[in-house]
Amino acid sequence: MANLSGRAIALGIAFAAVSTVAEALPRLPAPQGGSAGKSISKIVEADLQPTPIGYVLFCVNNPYQCRRVAGGRRMPLNERTWNLISSVNQQVNARISPDAKKGTADWSLTTTYGNCNDYAVQKRDELIRRGVAPAALSLSVVVTPSNEGHLILTVRTDQGDFVLDNLRNGIVAWNKTGYRWVSVQSSVNPNAWVKVASES
Repeated sequence: MANLSGRAIALGIAFAAVSTVAEALPRLPAPQGGSAGKSISKIVEADLQPTPIGYVLFCVNNPYQCRRVAGGRRMPLNERTWNLISSVNQQVNARISPDAKKGTADWSLTTTYGNCNDYAVQKRDELIRRGVAPAALSLSVVVTPSNEGHLILTVRTDQGDFVLDNLRNGIVAWNKTGYRWVSVQSSVNPNAWVKVASES
């Protein structure tokens, strides 16, 4: 990693989400029928933002994870897909042990000791392996109520956008997390990070 390619440097520099400690919270009930999306909004993308340096390095080491792929940008939300995202969230939360000393720029698809970055990329990878379109998944940088940087995974569905988070085992709507949103991967290009236009 010491010999960074010119491509990595050209992608820009920014910040990486800092480490946080996993904490299990009660799982939310699955949405009922077509009513789930009535109170859940969809993220509106705005201006380009700096690319997190951790993502730049992640792409250098895992270029197949950062390819622009054609396909659906929203996952249909039903009982099967809700159970899928819920189970992946809980499984990855359970298999990674928090490591407060781990650096913020090393995002790993294989570690079993890590921080929020590792949880997020492993959840994204697992969902893609299980058939979810990559364009429906966005890594997202937020700031927690305790003013810590934090990386989570956002899932775009036809009934609204939801968050998979190592700080809770339940799935919550993106605008109900209590976080301040900094940037998300664009639904059009995973290598472009954009500002969230609205948080309500």
